Amino acid sequence: MSLLQTESRWARWWDKLTSNKAPVISLYWGESGLWSYEAEGAGRRWPDFEQWCAAHPGQQLRIWVGGAWVHNVSVPADMPLTDAQAVRAYARLQFVHYFGAAAQAWPLALWTQGGQRNAVALQEQAGLSLNALTGAARQHGVRILSVRPAWSHALALAAAADSSWAQAESSGLGLLEGRMLSWLSLARGQLIDVQQRYLDQGDEAELQALLQRLQPAAGNSHAPKLMGWGVTGEGLAQVTTGPHSALWLATEAVG
Repeated sequence: MSLLQTESRWARWWDKLTSNKAPVISLYWGESGLWSYEAEGAGRRWPDFEQWCAAHPGQQLRIWVGGAWVHNVSVPADMPLTDAQAVRAYARLQFVHYFGAAAQAWPLALWTQGGQRNAVALQEQAGLSLNALTGAARQHGVRILSVRPAWSHALALAAAADSSWAQAESSGLGLLEGRMLSWLSLARGQLIDVQQRYLDQGDEAELQALLQRLQPAAGNSHAPKLMGWGVTGEGLAQVTTGPHSALWLATEAVG
């Protein structure tokens, strides 16, 4: 998924850099903490990013940020916004409205697919900020290739595993991270919208009801997919893989 060119470092980090061919490690950073997947086949949780960098000097990595720390805005098609600057200003107002004055300084990137304009913002906090990441990485010679929403990783994995789903006239993908659900709407292979919802009870019945509400009334041309962790049940057996697993952090399916 490509982004419109923006002035933010958040946007620049979105695109993978390919000049260094050394092995790449992936980290997941969400409400459950900072996780890496070790070569021995077990996940490991880290107290903070600086400690991970100290243990992996000179390493290349990708960081997948959980849905709790990235926020999305879709720009209505009838909004008379003529350029990227106007779209960015509109998105910024929406983030400030919903999340308060702190959102005024959050790194923000724009992306568009299928004619739909969208914005994604990184909710900066202690440790999880571009300055903090850059400083810790520089100190230990670590090279950050990208900082992306975890839902973009889920989308790439699902598309690589099922091309018919990825190219369907309409479908969807849910990424469940504990009680946070990111719902991706797709049309003809294009991501057109991202919505986020929290589960109150965190059980299967609530999740199924939420998935039904998020899908179009007319249904989809292809059955949607569900990935992630947090709810288990007979009908949701695929929702068992945690952020420390090989599926998320040791795969070569995406770059």
